[in-house]
Amino acid sequence: MRSKYFSLLILLICSIDVTTAQQQAHIPWPSLADSPWPVLRGDMQGTGRSEYIGPRTKNIAWVKDMPLGIIYGPVIGYKDILYMGERALSPDSVNYFYAVNKFGDNLWEFQTMTFLPNNSGPIVRKDSTIFFFSRNKNLYSLKPNGELNWKVENIWANFWPFYPLAKNGDLYVAIVDTLIVVSSAGIVKDRIIIPELSPAIVFSTGGDTIYFTSGGPPQTGNSGSINAADLNGNLYWSYNFDEINWGIPMVDNQNRIYVFGKDSITRENFLYCFNPNGSISWKYPVLHYLPYAAPTIDRTGNIILNARKIINAEQRDAIISLDYHGNENWITLFDGDFDEHYINHGLVCDAEGKIYCGSSSAGNFYCFDNDGTLLWQLDLGDLEYDSCPAIGSDGTLYIGTHISSSFIYHANNLIAIKDSGTSLVQDIHLPNKFWLNQNYPNPFNPNTTIKYSIPEVGVVSLDVYDLLGSKVASLVNEHQAAGNYSVQFDASSTAGGLPSGIYIYRLTSGQFTSSKKLILLK
Repeated sequence: MRSKYFSLLILLICSIDVTTAQQQAHIPWPSLADSPWPVLRGDMQGTGRSEYIGPRTKNIAWVKDMPLGIIYGPVIGYKDILYMGERALSPDSVNYFYAVNKFGDNLWEFQTMTFLPNNSGPIVRKDSTIFFFSRNKNLYSLKPNGELNWKVENIWANFWPFYPLAKNGDLYVAIVDTLIVVSSAGIVKDRIIIPELSPAIVFSTGGDTIYFTSGGPPQTGNSGSINAADLNGNLYWSYNFDEINWGIPMVDNQNRIYVFGKDSITRENFLYCFNPNGSISWKYPVLHYLPYAAPTIDRTGNIILNARKIINAEQRDAIISLDYHGNENWITLFDGDFDEHYINHGLVCDAEGKIYCGSSSAGNFYCFDNDGTLLWQLDLGDLEYDSCPAIGSDGTLYIGTHISSSFIYHANNLIAIKDSGTSLVQDIHLPNKFWLNQNYPNPFNPNTTIKYSIPEVGVVSLDVYDLLGSKVASLVNEHQAAGNYSVQFDASSTAGGLPSGIYIYRLTSGQFTSSKKLILLK
């Protein structure tokens, strides 16, 4: 009898352990802001899991023009303040970093004295200090009001989205073959040589171990590894792949590590789950994964990924849910060509297990329920999506999009989506205000493009004048519907061709008039 009760007790203990092992809770991080989304991927374990419930409908609360685009962000600090840098090269001698409130109003902007973009992922510290990198090789620390705290120069961090913040407040920055440790006061504390170091770094839940990938760029035929080391870069273990992606590794509450890679023997692709000691817990086969793809894990321990599979002898792209042991829960297949759902970023899930992701190719954004049902799909038009969304404390989903690093006319590219009793879906492709963009290129010879937006139907004229006020070209003079327009101006098509110089182009519609300069340089 005693043996029977002992066996039942052991069975009960094992049962409880298996159940609780799957529960995934938020890990407090003393140096990071206790806010809805203080860093890309949400936390220092790269889980992509929000503690808030996101929207079930694509009800657009507001859209905002960020003229130079957004590639990584926004992140969210206290009082749901959004922080983000811009994606594109600036036509001026400055670029911008923004703080925006949850209604889409600018709170402040910080100018970096360079045309190079500020397109890395920001971090919000416990005291609301903001860190971000610029392509001018500077690491910036800003006060909550946008004033400069300090900057560290000559750190080439490119535009990688994720820079880990240790529990003691040190920043860890990966550059080619060096891991640079920067203190919270802006002092470079250490430079640790790690050959072929890739930028993807995360921490263990205790903060005493870093996990990082190494090897050549993904899908170039170069081998790579997933590695565990102490905070001084001393290796605990490494696992070698024939090829590895550069997506941010994910670490769960039990310090199991998830990463895509190609087996060095079979050359087959898998999502790997490693135990804390570097042994393989399980691996899930996929036909193909994207270079910066990363899974997410919901609060009950389900792992959700995007990959290509062979289904009924056909190659299909899918969102896949696995249980904590690597078994399939469900697979939701995408229709159409692979490029239409090129989800080259880490997935995000909310407190209900809904999944959010977007395409960097055809401009679609998706929301799936926790059973794989597609709840909604948002057409982003020409906009591309390469980041991960952020969910505010009131359930608003924020999406930052862009077109390219050379495009400077972004419109309606910061999007806030929130469930509403009205369930009214706005058309994000229709402008909500008049807007005349700067021509591009400028200076030009002899062709340039002028873009403008009108929010209502009316007679529109777009004319070009010399500095004496004489009209030299009429580009538009017609009745137009609300929308976004693009006009080509060929300076050689005017009588005799225009000489080099400064000209004025003016847009007029109803009571609205706006003018800008353009420069013809032969």
